[in-house]
Amino acid sequence: MNRRRLLAALATGSTAALAGCGYAYGGGDVRRTAFAGGTSVFMAGWSAHATAGDRIVFAESGDSPFEGERTAVDVIDRDAAVRWSFRHGDRSVGMAVDPAAERVYLRELGGVVAVTPPDESAGMGGADGTDDPDDTGRMEDTDGMDGGPSRRPDTPDWRASLADLTAEPVDGDGSSGNEPDDGEPGTDDSDEERPIAADAHGAYVAVDAEVVAVREGGVAWTVEPSASVDSSPPVDGLWGGGSDGPDGVVAVAGDAVVALAPDGSRRWRYEVGNEPTLTVDGDLVLCRDGDAVVALDRPDGGEAWRTEVGSGGVPPRVIEDRVAVTARGETRVLDRQSGDPLWRAGGAPGRDRYRSLVVDGGRAYYVGRGGEAIAVDADGRVWTRELELSGGKAVDGWLVDGAVAFAFDSGEFVWLQRRDEDPGLL
Repeated sequence: MNRRRLLAALATGSTAALAGCGYAYGGGDVRRTAFAGGTSVFMAGWSAHATAGDRIVFAESGDSPFEGERTAVDVIDRDAAVRWSFRHGDRSVGMAVDPAAERVYLRELGGVVAVTPPDESAGMGGADGTDDPDDTGRMEDTDGMDGGPSRRPDTPDWRASLADLTAEPVDGDGSSGNEPDDGEPGTDDSDEERPIAADAHGAYVAVDAEVVAVREGGVAWTVEPSASVDSSPPVDGLWGGGSDGPDGVVAVAGDAVVALAPDGSRRWRYEVGNEPTLTVDGDLVLCRDGDAVVALDRPDGGEAWRTEVGSGGVPPRVIEDRVAVTARGETRVLDRQSGDPLWRAGGAPGRDRYRSLVVDGGRAYYVGRGGEAIAVDADGRVWTRELELSGGKAVDGWLVDGAVAFAFDSGEFVWLQRRDEDPGLL
């Protein structure tokens, strides 16, 4: 057990001991901490996360002087348990996960790779996912870090080349493949994220103004969603099909939101007055359009509802049957089905922390600019709790029992009491 895991275990045990002694938690008290996934690549240059149900997928990629090019994928549940992990022997610049979190797609420079649990048991011991008592699936820890021996790369399910569609390099070292490797970085060899999404059929990637569908190691089709008679804008974002909605992909190109079916046919197109900011949740596409939030039916693009909330560029956040929207420094909560305003709270996270936002019973909870946990209601701030973290960014938030929980891209998890407990009930 490395140092961070030991500290997390001690913290969890301490909070459990307090609970056993009849201790009454106050709002904002830390109930539990844990560490799982994240910070798995030394000198990582790119990282991403995705959520699917109760799974959080962490991915990190970089070029380590000790391990070479590497991408680490860790699939964690909301109890901070590692469900499965994968170590890919090349760099990545994008990641998407299927609705069941059983297949992860990595966008490489010049291609797409599909990875699944290394074996059916999804064990975490050796390089193939099985128990490895002899450490035969491990390499010596040459960097002297806390992480212990480094793990050998696993074998992906398949790799699909995009060489015919993009000028990106296709070999592992980032070179073009027909030029000498002089050690100088090329214009395409960067850690800038490339759009990628997934559904139950496969992956979708953006290549300039086109959406490319990748299936089982090959390109299935390419579509230009804008279909403009003039110069088509590049595809800036992709959203895949979740477990509660139709398969296919939603693409943003310029000021247009376009929904494509799994076969590449266009389902609908919707234009907004500025660059779209949206969230896809099941059968709805929730889009910021000026001062309003618009809910579009994902199958046909019909407008389910439109609600004025005020200006703001942060995507809506769905928490069960509620939609939380940040506008003018407030959190405004709407009914997901009707769009009716329900209540508002006097505080809101910034765009880089909106994924931590959760709401319940007239309160909003989120991670603030300084890494502190915050609870606000209609009258303003209710409580603030400074968190002892390594500096990671909040990537998810959720409610469980009487607690609010946050996950960070550093692999740290924290659970805090939402409201004061009644000592008489202990």
